[in-house]
Amino acid sequence: MEQNEKRYNPLMILFSVLLFGGLWGILEATLGSFLHLPIVDAAGMYACSTTIMVPIAYFLMGACYKRTGTFRSVLYMGILSASIKAIVCAIFHLSFNPVYYIILESMCMAGALAAIRPTNVISFKGLGTMILANTSYLALATFIRVNAATAQLSVFMANFEKYTFMYNAVAIIYTFAAGAAIYGIMKLAEKFSWDFSNVKKIVYSPITASVIAVAMVVVTFLVR
Repeated sequence: MEQNEKRYNPLMILFSVLLFGGLWGILEATLGSFLHLPIVDAAGMYACSTTIMVPIAYFLMGACYKRTGTFRSVLYMGILSASIKAIVCAIFHLSFNPVYYIILESMCMAGALAAIRPTNVISFKGLGTMILANTSYLALATFIRVNAATAQLSVFMANFEKYTFMYNAVAIIYTFAAGAAIYGIMKLAEKFSWDFSNVKKIVYSPITASVIAVAMVVVTFLVR
């Protein structure tokens, strides 16, 4: 049974999906576009969407799972982001590849959450969940991408090694470093008894979730 699923109602899941899915969409449209600029793309695997944006997406999906207690919310996040992206692609005649990869990311993360079931995002089990999700995603994405272009085994193996091992390793290092920094901040907050209850109320309110969702739609259309 999914973690504490019965404690949560559909509205809780809806607004959590709008909040975290909206943040994911905004970051994809802004930071993701920035990472595809030629000057940034020249840095290769150390500054690309695969090693930076994908782990951020997994963090947001993990946060949504922790908030809702059901890994199905992660699938809903993927459907939300992919749907908005699909509309943009259809209107402006863009490639639908990002839509497929968004859905694949959410499916891999939902599967990893179902297998490991971390209780906290910032934890070794949380890191393990991200590693399992990202490894699965990169392996499947490489298989789909290479087979769409060529059926040569040598080409697949070269790309499989490049993304599943090299790019994945960089993403894991970045995730561990970011998680360690966040964990340190959390411990510092505990030591000084910082109270974030009012901030949490604002962040998790239906109004905030709705504003973020609308902002995601607007930003995605503007930065296509």
